[in-house]
Amino acid sequence: MHFATCCEDIRRSAIICGLTVIIILHLSSLYPPASVGGAERVASILAETQAQQGHSVYASSLVRRPTGEFRRHGVAVRPLRARNPLWIEDTARYSAPIRLANKAATVLNWRVSSEFGALLDDIRPEVLHTHSMVELPPAVWDEAARRGVPIVHTLHDYDLLCIRAALFKDGRKCHPRHTACRALSTPKRALHDRISAVAAVSRTVLDVHLAHGLFTHLAPETRQVVWNPAQLERGSHGRKPRASGAPLRFGFLGRLVTEKGLGLLLNACSSLPASGWTLRIAGEGRDRATFEQQARHLPVTFGGHVDAAQFLSEIDVLVCTPLWDEPFGLTTLEAYAAGCRVIGSASGVIGELVQRVEPGWSVPPNDAEALAAAMARAIGDDSALPAERQFAVEALLEELEPDSVSQTYLDLYKAVGAGAAAPSAAHR
Repeated sequence: MHFATCCEDIRRSAIICGLTVIIILHLSSLYPPASVGGAERVASILAETQAQQGHSVYASSLVRRPTGEFRRHGVAVRPLRARNPLWIEDTARYSAPIRLANKAATVLNWRVSSEFGALLDDIRPEVLHTHSMVELPPAVWDEAARRGVPIVHTLHDYDLLCIRAALFKDGRKCHPRHTACRALSTPKRALHDRISAVAAVSRTVLDVHLAHGLFTHLAPETRQVVWNPAQLERGSHGRKPRASGAPLRFGFLGRLVTEKGLGLLLNACSSLPASGWTLRIAGEGRDRATFEQQARHLPVTFGGHVDAAQFLSEIDVLVCTPLWDEPFGLTTLEAYAAGCRVIGSASGVIGELVQRVEPGWSVPPNDAEALAAAMARAIGDDSALPAERQFAVEALLEELEPDSVSQTYLDLYKAVGAGAAAPSAAHR
């Protein structure tokens, strides 16, 4: 049986039983099993959770080669053929001018938006939930709006403002934005008022967009902060305890690049006492050799790629002080789930998370002196995460359970009109 017909049968049965079933279409630049990043993983977790909750759920994304519809974990996946000049995984091979031209073609790609309109006519969703727009033209919003389909958009990063989606370049935050970013974000700005509600993965991400004049057309109740769903193993029971009198074990987990703040951390380490601590660095990246040179006289080891859970079970304090405002602090959450303490940057979502769990353990951004002082206090404290703060961790992780996050989005869908009635005959 065709999946759409099956979904309609399930919908009719649910209506008879008094349940509200919503036809949901998730749209993202990529979607599993394609190579994906954080935004695409979140889209798939939400889609699969909503399907498990009994809703009729579709997902669409760009694919390099045409493929037919398929089902994945209860979700009907309807790929769109990529029509951009460069495929996303190939762009790094090309020069900056070619990549810039590709970005311009992407935001104006009428073929993708037109084919997406045909997909909307076929699926007839009651709500369109858009995610990463890095490879998608903003005209897809217009296609949905012209069909009366309400749109919920999740801000996973800064791709509506910046072609790198980071607002960070050459070791600093982009204030003001570069000319290319201002120009290429104009079509997104022009059409973003088609969006019915917006959710940001952190307060910082939402505030940055509001400061640039986006989403001011929405009522406050349709501008929300919804943290990403995360299913994290509570690993404190598997921790490897530190021997009495042994040095405090600091850790860094992430890409070895400037924006992650490892250079800042090593600068802070140079101000610490010569003994009583160690630092383990996990990850790889283009700047590893530079950092190894910087750390050559310090009690620091580089471990390359590691199993994150095992790594976190073997350290006492994770240091997470990036130079840019990371949209979402998954590594910070993983550390807390594993029973680690965290010293984090006070700005951005990491500061939000640390403030929730252990106020006083955040430091001003890009301040090596303040970071060194916080690390010195941790060495002097020499204790595990207090029991009362462990309760705060549990409350935070419960809030991030996929079922909880999905319900928040379902409430937002209903707030913009999804599920109020069956699709109209004209829409059918």
